[in-house]
Amino acid sequence: MELPPSTPPAARPPHELEYLLRLLHWTGVLRHPRAESWAAGAYYLRSAAANAAVAAFLCSQALALWRGGTADIDRFTLLLSTFNTVAAWLFRLGHIAVHERQFHYLAAQVDRDFGDFLRPRDVHLMETHDQDLRRFVLAYIWFGTAGCLWWIVFPLLRFGFCAAGLPFILELPYDVASPLTFIPTWVFCSFITMHVTLLTIGVDSFNVSLIAQLRVQLILLSRNIVDLANEDQDLTSIKHMPSENSLSSDAMSGIQIRHQLRKMILHHQAIIRSNTEHTHDAQLNYGSCANNGAAYTIISAESLAEAGKFGCYLWVMLAQLFVYCWFGDEFITESEKVALATYSTVTSLQGIPLSQKRSLLLMMVRAQRPLRITAGGFFPLSRESFVSVRGCSLT
Repeated sequence: MELPPSTPPAARPPHELEYLLRLLHWTGVLRHPRAESWAAGAYYLRSAAANAAVAAFLCSQALALWRGGTADIDRFTLLLSTFNTVAAWLFRLGHIAVHERQFHYLAAQVDRDFGDFLRPRDVHLMETHDQDLRRFVLAYIWFGTAGCLWWIVFPLLRFGFCAAGLPFILELPYDVASPLTFIPTWVFCSFITMHVTLLTIGVDSFNVSLIAQLRVQLILLSRNIVDLANEDQDLTSIKHMPSENSLSSDAMSGIQIRHQLRKMILHHQAIIRSNTEHTHDAQLNYGSCANNGAAYTIISAESLAEAGKFGCYLWVMLAQLFVYCWFGDEFITESEKVALATYSTVTSLQGIPLSQKRSLLLMMVRAQRPLRITAGGFFPLSRESFVSVRGCSLT
């Protein structure tokens, strides 16, 4: 589907996406679609400064990998895991910058693409969804924050002000034995940890919120399809009551059902179009490699506390994989329910014209091919995919 030249001014993102858009904007990850000129300029400055820090960190770790080689396999594995994770974040920033317009387009899809299909009774369901999603996002962010704090504080508590007390293995042009050099380096490592991990979680939350929005639209569509049969039964009972306007009642019933059926078909088509616009980065590709390295490091850790530190790294990586697969699987399930709802409605609507039955059957046939979100087009995001990726990363 070709994107329009610009997002309509009236289209505004839902509340659960608005605060994520502001977070990503003020951290230099994704520009806010309605940012003023001064805010856009500040965004580019913050983005350039953060990207420069990440690039310097990657250069230091790449030099450490090249100089150390594979003589110490534990050191090499840990370096490769952290380098891979941070390099993947830099790749994601480039991906977001290239597809910034698509992200803005998807953020406003509820008001723009689905506003005409919503009924007053749908407001409560969408508000409940917003609250549940916000609680999940906050829990996800706090989970990542706890993992980051343990990762950056544990080496300092164990080793003190020395190279081993840094959260990462770095190749530096100076000695970190003194507090004057150690503290700025530790702060730099802490910034990299919080920036990469928490903003990765922020981007993940934004993506899964888009998936959850489409899932809610599928729930509403299934409910409206089922209600179509119930409304037809109500109209049929009214039609059989003695009345001088029975002919006009028949015509009114047919017009009402035809109008509702047309809206449902257009609603389903809008959901399909929005599904094709969802683009995702190589989250599972780099997550599998990072998890593999972290799992090996846990096995070879010298102490239980050190294994706990690397365990935090592993669980954060696993969480990034799991949230995509969980919401992707829920999206597939609701898409399959549309076909079941359409089938039950077709069998219940006996008196509607053949053309309307044909439209319902075509909708059912299309719904039998469930919508899904894929990881770069390679495989669908589902619970089965999560189990498969985890199995591959541990072998």
